[in-house]
Amino acid sequence: MGSVNYVDGEVGVVPGFAVVAEIGVHQGGVSGIAASSDANRLIVTNCGSDSVSSIDTRSGALVRTVVGIPEPFAIAIAANRAYVSTVSTAYDAIVALDVDTNRIVAVHPMAESVRDLAVSPDGRRVYAARTAAGGADVAVLDIRTGQVDEITIAATRGTAAECVRAHADGGRLYVGANSAAGGTLAVVDVEQRRVVGNVEIASPIRDIALSPNGDRAYIASCGPDFGTILDVVDIRTNAVVSTHKIAEIGGLVTQLTLSRDGQRAYLVGDDSVTVLRTATHEVVGAISVGGQPSCVVESPHGDSLYIGDYAGTVSVFSVDAADDQPTARHEWTMPELLRLEPALT
Repeated sequence: MGSVNYVDGEVGVVPGFAVVAEIGVHQGGVSGIAASSDANRLIVTNCGSDSVSSIDTRSGALVRTVVGIPEPFAIAIAANRAYVSTVSTAYDAIVALDVDTNRIVAVHPMAESVRDLAVSPDGRRVYAARTAAGGADVAVLDIRTGQVDEITIAATRGTAAECVRAHADGGRLYVGANSAAGGTLAVVDVEQRRVVGNVEIASPIRDIALSPNGDRAYIASCGPDFGTILDVVDIRTNAVVSTHKIAEIGGLVTQLTLSRDGQRAYLVGDDSVTVLRTATHEVVGAISVGGQPSCVVESPHGDSLYIGDYAGTVSVFSVDAADDQPTARHEWTMPELLRLEPALT
């Protein structure tokens, strides 16, 4: 059974971000989070309890938890379908759930190890970044037929796929892959089913985000010796146009996502979520929640921010971009919140 803690007002957060609530999912650590296109649902993967939970964003109520989904991790949503990667001793798979009914509607077994998922803009294909003994590839799942095609990213032992993103035009994929030599951003032509360009990144890639207007790719990479690096790639030329060290992030970065308007980047670190202005690459601040943060997503309307953590909660913030101004380094911590009655399940 879930629970909701509410707080009223802007208390101890990054300028432009007001703490609204803390939703207790109580299913172990949150491993992934995504918002439905109508902004009414959050779908949360709970890797530790082999389950996926649905949250009503209007009330904060835990609507339903679907159990028996082995080690769910990556999640992607298109229309009324949520696609979740799972791991079992037999095989990895992509599980499709109906967002409206919170029911499993299909299970698609996958060969090799699935690391990340993306959905085509038209919702007809799911792309799975995979790693095998012989290298990295992307599986292309046709939602209507269930057919799976493969696109080779690197046929080299020791190369691992880390993340995949679909361009808004539907014609290209951007895949992050890592090897002993560093990271590579592979540009894939979807119709030709092949890599048409590579952008070398000096350090291991952790995540990729594409700007809403489709002209920039942001690549977060990191290493224990030099911290977090943000590279910006011009998609038209496939060239790195700027590189920035984000000294404010301690430890390793685990996720990068952009705001809906592309003006802010959210980077999940070991102990907080760092907010960065994409135009200037200045750090606005860092948000700490009740547990170690694991994932973050902004609502489709851009008015709410949701942060999942390894304590099994989702923290909710309202967003006012007009107040989002760079400041000196500050780290704001979630206050103690008033505990209310358990949410509906």
